[in-house]
Amino acid sequence: MVLLSRRALLATSLAVPAVARAQSARTIRFVVPFAAGGLTDIITRLVAQHMAQTLDQTIVVENRPGGNAIIATEAVARAPKDGLTVLVGGTAGLPLNVLMRPSLPYLLEDFTPVALLFDGPLSLTINANLPPKTIAEFVAYAKASPNPLRYATNGAGSVGHLFGILMANAMGIQLTDVAYRGNGPSTTDLLAGIIEISVEAPTTTLEHIRAGRLRLLGLSFPERAPLLPEIPTFKEAGYPELVTGFWTALLCPAGTPADAVARLNAAANKAMESQAIRQRLAGEALRAISGPPELLRQQMAQDMAQWGRIIREKNITLE
Repeated sequence: MVLLSRRALLATSLAVPAVARAQSARTIRFVVPFAAGGLTDIITRLVAQHMAQTLDQTIVVENRPGGNAIIATEAVARAPKDGLTVLVGGTAGLPLNVLMRPSLPYLLEDFTPVALLFDGPLSLTINANLPPKTIAEFVAYAKASPNPLRYATNGAGSVGHLFGILMANAMGIQLTDVAYRGNGPSTTDLLAGIIEISVEAPTTTLEHIRAGRLRLLGLSFPERAPLLPEIPTFKEAGYPELVTGFWTALLCPAGTPADAVARLNAAANKAMESQAIRQRLAGEALRAISGPPELLRQQMAQDMAQWGRIIREKNITLE
């Protein structure tokens, strides 16, 4: 997560240069790299509806899942540079793919940042039958364990996989990643005690945390989440290097005219400042973000540095 002052970056005017009437009459496509019905898709549709009203322009949401977000992302990179094709991109599809896939058909430079929409924390969630009740107790428990504790991931190179490596390094403990096809099966095994840890977003386990079946020990936000004010951050526990997370944003093909980008950015900011969207995100322990395109550019640069170190250290390459 970008840790610089957002207050300064939010000083962006909603007054943007007018675009041609022919442009405003044409349909905008939001390309989502995931199947319909997931959280990213649901939030995207809310944002698109709000932005369409602001722009007085039709926005359609097109789901193009598959290929670890590569299919949708490449399609937008090669699309006309007219501000009418917009990628709903994120941490995995952009910086992580660029860092780990040598044969990737696109680079970060193929995109023009438009707006960060929201971000979310990663977690340290354990089976409630385990004894640790704090991050410090967890570290002591893991160090005393005769075998590495097991944590769920969505596969090699996923945000969760990399965060587990980052966490093990910071805490001086041994962890073993176990890949799952989705959060449903991994949560089932976490509840059954087959694995001990989840490091994914807390939204996937909130129901079980509230029921007392799982225990949330810490979050990777730089400050406590309003939805979970009782849960400390890793930074509070003495691990500032674990301040990180995942994000979702809007991007256009590189070379898209600045006035088109500014127009989309202004509409996105207005959407993310609406109470309906902010409350919907807060209910999932996510944070709505508004600001200039530069905020997204800096977020991606920060990701390239933070995740790049661990990827190079562990020599993680995906094809």
